[in-house]
Amino acid sequence: MSFAEWITTKSLLALGSVAQALSHVSRQRLGSFLGRRMMGLSPKRRAITADNIAQAIPHLDSKAQAHVMRRSYENLGIVMTELLCIPAMNKSELTSMVKIPGFERVLDRHRQGKPTIFLSAHYGNWEYLAITAGILLNAPVTIVAHPQSNAAIDQRINSYRTRFGNEVIAMGEAARPLVKTLSAGGTVAFLVDQYGQHDKDPWIEFMGRQTPTYEAPAALALRYNAPIFYAFAERLPDGSYHAPIKELPMDDLKNDHSGIVELTKRHVRVLEDAIHICPHLWSWQHRRWR
Repeated sequence: MSFAEWITTKSLLALGSVAQALSHVSRQRLGSFLGRRMMGLSPKRRAITADNIAQAIPHLDSKAQAHVMRRSYENLGIVMTELLCIPAMNKSELTSMVKIPGFERVLDRHRQGKPTIFLSAHYGNWEYLAITAGILLNAPVTIVAHPQSNAAIDQRINSYRTRFGNEVIAMGEAARPLVKTLSAGGTVAFLVDQYGQHDKDPWIEFMGRQTPTYEAPAALALRYNAPIFYAFAERLPDGSYHAPIKELPMDDLKNDHSGIVELTKRHVRVLEDAIHICPHLWSWQHRRWR
């Protein structure tokens, strides 16, 4: 571990200690403050964020676009701060904070030993959404995640993600574990707003621009007859989260290339709809278009 990585890790642990001592409302305020500070730390990342917003929602004037950017950074700060509080939280606190209407359908499939695919995005508090889903399921949700460049932070974050029973597998090493989980009637989860493999995955229009989009969720859904359920954790004024879960129609699709592409387009559309409703809750900072 480099000295910079060591400092970053120790700083995050110290921040977690502070956040855990605060009330829920106060830690969200702290997160908002930290998000605004993050916005000034990397001019390059801020420029990417501003360009993404300008190209994706050009109907907003410059002032409105700047507001979306600031609120998006605040959301990142809140997600980070809240995730660092997981060691001090219990199951009832999370299930009272995150409501997932419609989750009974996922529970029914689990009781019947049938596989399910759960999709979300870097929207609202996606971390709390996945953790709460596992608690409600009372069984592991297998989460596909990009590893952090700082191995110590990656290990720590994954320990929080798995505290209540979920499992995390690294993207790039996920194929066999996903097949095993779905074949056994388990539940897997993807965040579907990440840049795919430009020479392998289908190019799908997203927020007005073509971009490679991972085909794995759609391909697995059609291959294993595992319905896709999607939810996005919208933060309410009281700081709690509301994430209605809905099923993505796919009964009309065949398990072939055209079916995979069409199902991928469908889950991209529902994400677009969520972003248009609350653009400040999505993470505009990553390079979704290149």
